[in-house]
Amino acid sequence: MLIIYSLIIIFAFLAFSTLMLNNYRNTQIRNTEIRLFQTANIVADTYKGNLEDIIFARIMVKSYGKQSNSRILVIDSNKEVLIDNFNSYIGKTINNKEIKSSLDGKSKSGLYMTDDKDILQLSVPIILNDGIKNKIIGTVLISTSLDSLNKDVEELKGNMLKIAVSALVVSLVLTIIATNNMTKPLRNLSYGVKRLSLGDLGYEVKSKTKGEIGMLIQAFNNMSHRLSKIEKSRKTFINSISHELKTPLTSMKVLIESLSMGENDIEIYKEYLSDIYGEAERMEDLVNYLMNSIKLEDIILDIKKEDLGEVLEDTVKLILPYAEKNGVALSFNNSKNIIVKCDRDRIREVLFNIIDNAIKYRDEEKEYNWVSITLEKSKNKAIITVEDNGLGIDEKNLPSIFQGGFRVLDESIGQGFNIEGYGIGLAIVKNIIDKHNWKISVESSLKLGSIFTITIPL
Repeated sequence: MLIIYSLIIIFAFLAFSTLMLNNYRNTQIRNTEIRLFQTANIVADTYKGNLEDIIFARIMVKSYGKQSNSRILVIDSNKEVLIDNFNSYIGKTINNKEIKSSLDGKSKSGLYMTDDKDILQLSVPIILNDGIKNKIIGTVLISTSLDSLNKDVEELKGNMLKIAVSALVVSLVLTIIATNNMTKPLRNLSYGVKRLSLGDLGYEVKSKTKGEIGMLIQAFNNMSHRLSKIEKSRKTFINSISHELKTPLTSMKVLIESLSMGENDIEIYKEYLSDIYGEAERMEDLVNYLMNSIKLEDIILDIKKEDLGEVLEDTVKLILPYAEKNGVALSFNNSKNIIVKCDRDRIREVLFNIIDNAIKYRDEEKEYNWVSITLEKSKNKAIITVEDNGLGIDEKNLPSIFQGGFRVLDESIGQGFNIEGYGIGLAIVKNIIDKHNWKISVESSLKLGSIFTITIPL
């Protein structure tokens, strides 16, 4: 009887451990694929934005390759390598099914075995809009080794084997007196493994069982929480670092472009250079912050008394050249002397993100695009409103726009192709607003525009 019970335990553990390992590996591969697709799209956007500065594009591609621990190639429409972060394929012609698919306008990925190594390879098209239609000018090809993932799976397999051996030794001693009590916790543990295998990382098995089975359940819970933490950190890192750094980089780019237009007196140069220096310092602070705090929940605020009107005016002044460049008229109605406790840089980031989205998602079919920003005081609260007449958001998607993830804009609203990803911008906005104990709401309709309202208690 002891042998039968022991065999049942062994087979049950091997079954759910094999299932968990296989599903964990597949889940990690899918998440790696998502992360690399995000990196590939960022590289494609970086290349499109720097067609005239190939050196800067190569520097950025090398940086992205280092961050993602991957090989990144930028290939033109003739399948010739223009950029390689390892510099060994430049000028060579590469032709595989991922590249062919991307040049046909479709992203593609595949798994390959090379020299006893698992390789994940994927590509995305580089699509340039010339004002009339979309043109595929090349593709971004990314490949990365799965050795680290395979090593993690093997280590997890070894740990599970140790747990299995320990459980077997204990079961041989305690099976007679613990059989009835073991049935329920094992069922719970099996259900927990199923939840974990389905992607519910962090799931905790509730049990008051003591002894070796209790230790096994605790080991599972510890493993589940650790996997959840690792997974969240990996998924958040690329999104966070790309979006957080985009704001000051965009600001500096706009300021530099403004200086290059026409002849300005020395005072304007000094003022703009001072702003550029400030953005550089801010970018340095962001890098330090992102390296020390990957998760959005870890944002630490530097709360001080600030004039909200000045913060808003500073933000509008910074983004005004960008709006003018894109043919969007900004109107600004500001109330002075509204003092609130806030983190000035974070609130400016919130406002910059919202206004930037209003400009970015303008309706190209309209002759006149505008964004209206107002700040007004009402009794015991201040209200910031950002209204535009842009593309708008489908009402069914409004409950989800503050969640980090993906979105799809309907092709019929003038984009020409689907744009996936609400991205992390509005998720950061919501997180910062919540940490200030403020409130944000949005009203929007397709083709009519959007209204973002921030309510600040005084």
